[in-house]
Amino acid sequence: MANELTQLGVVGCGWAGRQAIASANATSRLHVIAIAERDPTRRDEAGDEHSVPNRYTDYNDLLNDSRVEAVYLATSPDVRLQQVLDTLAAGKHVLVQKPHALRAPEILEMQEAAQKADKTIQFCYFMRHFPVNRQIRNAIANGAIGEPYHARVFGKFNFLPPLDTNNRWLHVYGQKGGSLGQHFSHELNLTWWWMGCPKPEWAFGVKHVLYPKYDGPEGAAEDYFSGVIGCEGGKTIQIDCTRMGHTESGDIIEFYGTTGAITNGGISRFKDGEYVRETIDTPNEIDHGQIPENVPVFYYELNHFAMAIAGEVEPDVSAENAYTYMQILDALYDSAKSGEKVYI
Repeated sequence: MANELTQLGVVGCGWAGRQAIASANATSRLHVIAIAERDPTRRDEAGDEHSVPNRYTDYNDLLNDSRVEAVYLATSPDVRLQQVLDTLAAGKHVLVQKPHALRAPEILEMQEAAQKADKTIQFCYFMRHFPVNRQIRNAIANGAIGEPYHARVFGKFNFLPPLDTNNRWLHVYGQKGGSLGQHFSHELNLTWWWMGCPKPEWAFGVKHVLYPKYDGPEGAAEDYFSGVIGCEGGKTIQIDCTRMGHTESGDIIEFYGTTGAITNGGISRFKDGEYVRETIDTPNEIDHGQIPENVPVFYYELNHFAMAIAGEVEPDVSAENAYTYMQILDALYDSAKSGEKVYI
């Protein structure tokens, strides 16, 4: 029996919004029937590319469309809280793109509103939903590399966005638009999730602003960020990330346990004087049904959202988990600004 389609509206037609439209329409559970975007060029291009029938300038007009049952918010974090509250007040389920908020307490407001409205709220971190990443997490939880103790992330994006209306938040320190919040918070979240989401206890961060375009009171967003997070049980995560670096080194995600490590999507062990590679064959607990031949980048996340609306799975990322993770980001940014270790 075919699943009933949930009619989806997408607010924001930048890169993330367009990917969300393509991903939702590729599932057998969602169909995008409306978009909202202030920029007429982006609105027309996204609408025409994906044949979206209903197009609005003001997101409130989309929320007033009774045909829209759920909303994907692909907007900047400085307007996120009010948009989430408005969406839930309109009686619609909501998927919140990251960065989820400016500060962690805003997520608690969103959670309370979702409970009051009795609607599903899910927070984005799409890398969690890739089947291989869920297999890795399950393998770690089953003891495949012993006791996890440390993760290391190094990433380089190499793009400086223009300073304009759509991209202003990417240049303001603390609005989560720099190299950490906008780009490599994905990988940081992934490794923390692989670790089992241990309770964070402290964070220390340092930043470098190399090519500032914004000179407002908050200061310019970071172009390079380094940080260490300490979690319960002595577990730690290290991150170095840049949005403009002059080296050819590749990205690194390595996850260390007492009997092995995760690297390049598999298990690495040092045995008898040499490194041995093992594949991961742990089952994935989420059944996404028939997968399209060409899988859009947010496909699994959007499909999970639809399944959560139907009550088949719990939202991932949940509000509780999003709140704790935002506490980590807040602490890193506060530490880099003050030069002091921040306790969570």
